[in-house]
Amino acid sequence: MKLLGFIKKELIQTLRDPHLAAMILFAPVLQILLFGYALTNDVVNIRLGAYFSPSDVVCADIYNAALASGRFIPVDTFGKRPEDLVQSGLADAVIIAPEGGVTRGHGNANGTLQLLIDASNVIRAVAVDGFIQGITQKACAKSVEPPLKLAVRTLFNPTLETTTFTVPGVMAMILMVLVMISTCTSIAKEKESGTFETIISAPIKRRHIILGKTVPFAMIGLLNTFVILVAGRVFFDLPFVGSLPLFILENIVFVTCAVFCGILLSTFVKNQQQSMLCCFFVIFVLMMLSGSFFSIENMPAWLRALARMNPMAHHTFLLRNMLLKGGNIKYVIEHMVEALLAGALIAVFAFRRFRITLN
Repeated sequence: MKLLGFIKKELIQTLRDPHLAAMILFAPVLQILLFGYALTNDVVNIRLGAYFSPSDVVCADIYNAALASGRFIPVDTFGKRPEDLVQSGLADAVIIAPEGGVTRGHGNANGTLQLLIDASNVIRAVAVDGFIQGITQKACAKSVEPPLKLAVRTLFNPTLETTTFTVPGVMAMILMVLVMISTCTSIAKEKESGTFETIISAPIKRRHIILGKTVPFAMIGLLNTFVILVAGRVFFDLPFVGSLPLFILENIVFVTCAVFCGILLSTFVKNQQQSMLCCFFVIFVLMMLSGSFFSIENMPAWLRALARMNPMAHHTFLLRNMLLKGGNIKYVIEHMVEALLAGALIAVFAFRRFRITLN
């Protein structure tokens, strides 16, 4: 009976806290719904470009069969070079017909079709190669022998190293975990120990309190950016072909967003236990919707739209683009602007909530 009474006391004490109760009861339901849609290896929404003449019937059949499969979506190639389409992230794969067309070459038993694949995402690249190979064979099944040759070029990761895809995602995750948890836990510790009231009553302005709680962790995050990058280079031979100043600027944007996330979460918690649970739940969601391990392109449209509001997703995209492709300016600006907008929105909510907490 004593043991039952103690168990009852712990359950009541835990569920009496609305923050903990919501986290324990609501979080698993939300996670299973999100991850049931997000965690899928079914590769879809493959952006496919094609270069062939209108009279090239065989290449047209292959391209149309790819689109009809439901896995590929067309990409506008007008005025763009095939390599630029892949490098800028506008296309995942590009089909290029040989001079004179595939139809003529295949009729002379000498047909070769070139396929460019963005291999910065290894899992997606292997799947795209298999899909196009199967579609090509099926489209040319009734043609003369020998079968059509498919010359495949895997760009930006020719050896298809899995670590080249996963390590940038891990880098983004580590940085997000470090900065967000440090910021949130630091403020929660002040609340729990009772020193938060002392800080509020001190003769300093509120903006100084906010900056004092954010700038140190932003600096620590930026320092760890280079530590993680060096570790990736040393242990995994991770390439770096982009611009270092642009890389630093992008990391400043991401670290700032992570700090704002930590501040926002700290306004909903009262102690370190709540802060750890809250950060764990939020980071897990952000990680799954970041494209670090599962391609965002494979997710439903509503989840892809939600992922575009995730600063960690933009950081992961930009890391891979800068490290592997050299940092296409248009691509970098697009994702950095979206990350800034997401960070600004988080900052507005964080500062409003923080002011309420101070009051």
